[in-house]
Amino acid sequence: MGILRFMLLVSLGLVLFGLKTTVSQPQQAQVPCFFIFGDSLVDNGNNNRLISLARANYRPYGIDFPQGSTGRFTNGRTYVDALAQIFGFRTYIPPYSRIRGQALLRGANFASGAAGIRDETGDNLGAHTSMNQQVELYTSAVEQMLRYFRGNTNELQRYLSRCIFYTGMGSNDYLNNYFMPDFYSTSTTFNDKTFADSLIKDYTQQLTRLYQFGARKVVVTGVGQIGCIPYQLARYNNRNNSSGRCNEKINNAIVLFNSQVKNLVDRFNKGQLKGAKFVYLDSYKSTYDLAANGAAYGFEVVDKGCCGVGRNNGQITCLPLQTPCPDRTKYLFWDAFHPTETANILLAKSNFNSRAYSYPMSIQELANL
Repeated sequence: MGILRFMLLVSLGLVLFGLKTTVSQPQQAQVPCFFIFGDSLVDNGNNNRLISLARANYRPYGIDFPQGSTGRFTNGRTYVDALAQIFGFRTYIPPYSRIRGQALLRGANFASGAAGIRDETGDNLGAHTSMNQQVELYTSAVEQMLRYFRGNTNELQRYLSRCIFYTGMGSNDYLNNYFMPDFYSTSTTFNDKTFADSLIKDYTQQLTRLYQFGARKVVVTGVGQIGCIPYQLARYNNRNNSSGRCNEKINNAIVLFNSQVKNLVDRFNKGQLKGAKFVYLDSYKSTYDLAANGAAYGFEVVDKGCCGVGRNNGQITCLPLQTPCPDRTKYLFWDAFHPTETANILLAKSNFNSRAYSYPMSIQELANL
């Protein structure tokens, strides 16, 4: 490891130790609103009333969150909760399922556990709100917001152009679609490259739709190193009678998809969507660094869930009323799939004012445009 990269990792680790329970906030929010699209990594309650296995509105989820079990798929704050605090919002951005009217002017969280770029992704888990559906809900929200600008679309556009839009999609298109051949046919219809091509084609249309309805500052995150999450470690190593090995077949497919997402961001920034600026977050690199250098960040366990059942606490995810590990700050993963609050805060801080994992600028630079 180069000395500059080592110093960066250590400095980020030192930042983490002061962020386990608090996130410093500016006096005033740096942006007027924050809109969020994604899956269970950032869902904060939209799935609570759906008939779905992709729900987290039960203990011990939320064990370290002031409001308890809200539907967040972690022990405390999600990545976007931490980002909202860093932006200066005094309260977290609420789930769209619970807000309407003037409250929308602060933003809304449309994310849904099990959601993907493809509509059928996650159907094996039950009901959810796909990316296409999230985008349509957002267009309805824009129509609602228009009344507070007396029908003046130019004024609303100027307002929305100052907001931050976050979108994180793709994980479930692989975990709960392409690499689930018993339920989906995509792995026989496509290969790794053509599947990534298909996802990017759909994602391009979805992000363009957000642009058409006012999005100008957009953060697009790649997919993390999901071949190394406890769920995959448990399944892959049990099947291959080994231990500690990531599923590189999945990781290789993710790398291919992420490279295309980054290229998409380049195309958008070079004039395909005039007046917009996109930032790509390299979640694969950031999650790799967290796992590979866990001790530098204060983590003692990087391959097991804090709450779960079976090998790596990843064969069955966290069950209702299950007793989790006593010190969540020592774990990278909360359950079979999702990071702990501590990991989410570290990732948000490192992405916000550093280009270590963001391209072509940091989130703070995007907000200041």
